Formats: sequence, structure tokens, C-alpha cells
Amino acid sequence: MITKTLSTILLLGLISTSINAKEMNSPEKIFQKKCQVCHNLTRPNNKQEKMKMSAPPISVAMGNTIIGIDAVEGPVSDKELRELSIEFLTDYLKEPTREKGYCEDMVYKKFGSMPSLKGFMTDKQIDIVVPWVVDTYAPKKDKNGKYLVNSKKK
Repeated sequence: MITKTLSTILLLGLISTSINAKEMNSPEKIFQKKCQVCHNLTRPNNKQEKMKMSAPPISVAMGNTIIGIDAVEGPVSDKELRELSIEFLTDYLKEPTREKGYCEDMVYKKFGSMPSLKGFMTDKQIDIVVPWVVDTYAPKKDKNGKYLVNSKKK
């Protein structure tokens, strides 16, 4: 009886670990569990929500980053901009500094610099989530190639 109970507990533990491992291979799940801790998906609707923020919404952070990289490295193709953005973010998440960042001064004034995610995210998780974040939250361009920085993505 005790052996059967221990076997059941061990099996349930293995299943739970397997489910967690699968979740942490999904960029959406990694983003929800690791990035959304600080970065909201949307801009706040009121002052009270704004005061609770611990980091800029992901659309603002990505807008500043992508537009900044494009301004410094450009003109480049969309494919090259994507690759440069992935390379930058992969490095920045591990060793963020204000000097490396592309956010406006008011963002740093309100939130400070982003902390390093070493130890909070594995290299594998970063490699999985960064391309998805770039593809999902990079600002879109209009037909003339100008960024649509005020568009909200939900």
C-alpha cells in the first residue's frame, strides 16, 4: 500500500515536472511567467494603473528599442532589423545598462534601469522568448515606412 502511494506521488511529480518543462518551452508561457511580472501588455487606462507599473508596457519598451536600433543601424532591411533586435535583446536581458538601452530619459527616471535576468531566466528561455517578443511587439510601419508608435497591441 505504501509502495503504491509513493509510486503514485512520484508519477504525479514527474507529470507535473513534464508539464512545467513544456510550458517553459513555449514563448508565450515564458513571457507570461517571466516578462509580464513587470511589463504590462497594454498601456494603463488611468492614473491609478499608471502608478502601479514597475516597468514600461512591453509595446513602449519594444517601440523604443526597435526604433532606436533602426535609427542607429539603419537603413537596414526588416529581416536585418529583426536579427539586430534579437541580438541586442538577448544581450540586454543578461547585462542591461542605461548606456546600452534605447528608452527615453523619462522612462529611466520613472522606472530606473532594468535588472539583469541572469538567474531569473535561463539562456534557453531567453533564446526562446526573445524572437517571439520581437515578432509580437515590435512597432509596425505604415505603407510609407514610418512607425506607428501610438498603435496599441492587445
